[in-house]
Amino acid sequence: MAEVDASVSRDSGLGSVSRLLQSREVGAILAVSVLLALGTIVRADVFLSTDNLVGIVRNTAVTAIIGYGMTMLMVSGEFDLSVGSLMAVCGALVATMYGTGYPILFVVLLVLLFAALYGLFQGLMITKLGLPSLIVTIGTLTLLRGANLVILQGQTATIGSDNYPDLLFYIGGVAELGSGPALLQQFPIQIVWTIAFLVLGYYVLNRTAFGYRSMFTGGNQESAQRTGIKTDHVKIINFMLVALLAAFAGIGQLAFTQAVSPSTGQGTELIVIASVVIGGTNLFGGEGSMPGTFLGALVFALTQNILVLAGLGVRLFQVFTGIFIISAVLIEVLSRDVRIEYLTDDYIDPIKEIISDTNGFFKYVRSDVQGIDEPLLFATIGTLIVTFVTLVAVTVVDFALGWGFSFAIVSPGVAALGTLPLVTFMSMAGLLLLTAIFLHASVKIIGTRRDFDTTLQGVIYSFAPAVLLFLPILLSGWDFIGPVVAIAAALVFLPSLYLLYSSTQILHEASSRNAALSVVMTVILWALVIVFTLTQISAVN
Repeated sequence: MAEVDASVSRDSGLGSVSRLLQSREVGAILAVSVLLALGTIVRADVFLSTDNLVGIVRNTAVTAIIGYGMTMLMVSGEFDLSVGSLMAVCGALVATMYGTGYPILFVVLLVLLFAALYGLFQGLMITKLGLPSLIVTIGTLTLLRGANLVILQGQTATIGSDNYPDLLFYIGGVAELGSGPALLQQFPIQIVWTIAFLVLGYYVLNRTAFGYRSMFTGGNQESAQRTGIKTDHVKIINFMLVALLAAFAGIGQLAFTQAVSPSTGQGTELIVIASVVIGGTNLFGGEGSMPGTFLGALVFALTQNILVLAGLGVRLFQVFTGIFIISAVLIEVLSRDVRIEYLTDDYIDPIKEIISDTNGFFKYVRSDVQGIDEPLLFATIGTLIVTFVTLVAVTVVDFALGWGFSFAIVSPGVAALGTLPLVTFMSMAGLLLLTAIFLHASVKIIGTRRDFDTTLQGVIYSFAPAVLLFLPILLSGWDFIGPVVAIAAALVFLPSLYLLYSSTQILHEASSRNAALSVVMTVILWALVIVFTLTQISAVN
């Protein structure tokens, strides 16, 4: 009985982990957790201060508020790339019209009406004319960006403190709460709206008929139409909703900064969409999460704050934005069938088979593995392991021993979070792709009938030892002597050459002589590439 209970307990634990991995918000939860820990390590005294944490939440306001509307729109199967430009135009209209003497209430209502009509116009073009939302919203993005320049006449419009209206204060002002050192001295009103819209958005999406219609429309539009749902109306309303929230966010940002410039809102649309997807909204519609969208916005706010605390300013923010967008898409694709067993079934088990019975494993690949999906997953997991181990080692050693580290564009600190994944993934991709091209050219010469996918399968599995690449990377980055780095590299590449020989012999049904010849030709081609690269580098230096 005890054994049964223990088994049930283990199954329950694995089930809980699997459910967590399958939750829509898993990517955002993990990212926020890592960033909170990182911020504490970088500068705990400042990062954990009340004012800083409140500032971080405030910085989510624009992204989150627009993101709630974008969540509804993407759930229904569409998206809008013009929200950043619309936000800027609405802020510019309020600043210029109020500056010329119009009453602030009239101006705000007029701008919100303009936003609603703009959303209606976009929705009608996309649903009634059948135009793709990508093309339409790229066009309106450019149109509104030009309109913003015209409205502002290329200058920054401001609202002075002596002429600051109460209505703007309630939309995005800053409340003075106290002056003591232990008190929160200022509280941005935008935080209240961010939370309020979060609660309202969650209720609309998950508790109302309109929310269900939106999900049904995005999940299967034809089925939704057959059940009587007016899918065009659902999409049009969601276009109007995201436009209204973009306008409100623009007015709130104007209220907070008291200024709007021609560059306001640039890039906001990509950050909003990335936040929504990181938060668990399906790129293709049908599913979404309002709390996840808030967490996605929090990821970007935390990243920007940590970069500033680390003394990097916002130089790397665009790099991290790109990484987050790619990660968001990857998480979305994997979340359709994510399993904790991926690590064992698709990585650890093949490693064991390669070690215990190399020829038997490649015979299995030849007969049972179709396409390159499984090999690519194998390579991706291996690269993630290399990246993670290298990052942890660099961080721990830098913190404990203070060793300097420099490898390509990678250096210790927060910047490594952005540069190291870029270096490892590009390096691994280049290694595998060029090796596959060289090897395939070689086996073609000896007369193989197999296609390139077969060669790529063999190359990817043959570079299973590349999971140890973190050793030469670390040793090189810490300036160890050349022979030590070379020995570490040999631990990776010598076994890989043997595996290349075995995979070529079995997958391409080549003789021992031809397989060896193909591998030698591949090594010679790689040597030529390396010599050429070193020659060019030395010429520059």
